[in-house]
Amino acid sequence: MALAVSTTGLCRVSVHWETQAVDVSLPAEIAVAELIPSLVDMLGAGDGGAGRYRLSAPGAAALDPSTTLAHNHIGDGAILVLSRIDVPLPAPRYRDIADTVSAALDATARPDVAVRRVAGAAAAASFVAAGGLQLVRNTFSASVVPDSGGTVAVLVSTTLLTLGAAAVAHRGYRDPGAALALGAIATVFAGLAGFVAVPGAPSLSHVLLAAAAAGLAAVSAIGLSGCGAGLLALACWCLILATAALAGVLSGAPLPAVASAAGLVSLCLLGMAARASLALAGLSPRPATAPAGGPEPGEAWVSARARRADRWLTGLLAGLSSSATVGAAVTVLAGAPRLCCLAFGTGTGALLLLRSRGGDGTRALVFAAGGIVTTATTFGVAAWSAPLPGPWVAATTATLVAAALYLGCAARTCSPVLSRAADLLEWLALAALVPLTCWIAGLYGTVRGLTLG
Repeated sequence: MALAVSTTGLCRVSVHWETQAVDVSLPAEIAVAELIPSLVDMLGAGDGGAGRYRLSAPGAAALDPSTTLAHNHIGDGAILVLSRIDVPLPAPRYRDIADTVSAALDATARPDVAVRRVAGAAAAASFVAAGGLQLVRNTFSASVVPDSGGTVAVLVSTTLLTLGAAAVAHRGYRDPGAALALGAIATVFAGLAGFVAVPGAPSLSHVLLAAAAAGLAAVSAIGLSGCGAGLLALACWCLILATAALAGVLSGAPLPAVASAAGLVSLCLLGMAARASLALAGLSPRPATAPAGGPEPGEAWVSARARRADRWLTGLLAGLSSSATVGAAVTVLAGAPRLCCLAFGTGTGALLLLRSRGGDGTRALVFAAGGIVTTATTFGVAAWSAPLPGPWVAATTATLVAAALYLGCAARTCSPVLSRAADLLEWLALAALVPLTCWIAGLYGTVRGLTLG
């Protein structure tokens, strides 16, 4: 047991380093960080870099470098251990089993901060969704007195305040999770403002202005919050949606035709996402006519740009796959029970599921989620539109469940032949969607009418 510090202000301790030990008298009122270099020199442990070493009592946590020995109740006769920071300290041993159980539970417990953050973001998203649905319902309802001017003013003000809060969370508190949540909420508020601002009955014009406003807010949030991947997915999705709505407004095409064309364009753009991410991150090859006299980029610069390109790629793939999913779902819901619309939904779901094979965790999850949503929507609409006998529905459901569990849980690696066959099937599915889109849009009937005319 260590004794109290002597009246001289010195603390007589024994310091151990690996197989060496030294008995020294250390000042009790000097910070631990100032004592470590001298101890390293005495023990010949290294070059005396205080940032690479720590002092600790046997079986205890490291002493805070900013505190003194007196603050840590280190007295005469104490034993201290000098070790490197990259070497983990041995786990403490307890005499009471209750302390052992408590330490084991503390090691596996999830921090309360993370739980509160997720719960707060989920609650905020739920409130935004509930309020947004109510505003959309008021737009569709003829019995509600419209007050679009006041509603738009409140929504725009809330959007600006939320964007400012996202910037504060990113730059002031260094909290990317809160910045991402605030940026996404600001995007939703901007989209609602654009939807409500258009007078008249709901139409593609409402969707056009809502998507344009949401895309502008998402792009602004990317620069203010620093969260590129998630907000880039929102911006990409809004861009596809605004383009499709603009095409529908100008052409007057039916909703299934516009939705299927948007889904097909999104699927085709998936192959260009990698090149676009490299260009956005500044890693695209230099042209042959560029001057070659500049300095070569360093390894740190290339690594930073590579990580940025990876984030851009994740955002682009998430946005394009989400827009393809929404386009296929709208095509199936608006065009049922037409066979071409159901076939388009089936092909899109199969293509997204096949795409999930070659991605990492996040990208594979995005593709798989899109494929599952599209396939489930198509199956549900088909069963609802053309009621089948109960045994057929039960057998089909069981088959789909078994296939999903097998593909998701079976830890098997595909042979090169199967991988190549899956790639070929993916290309065939994409090629088959082109004539299906033309069929949904009615191009074949138009051409037949022109020929007969």
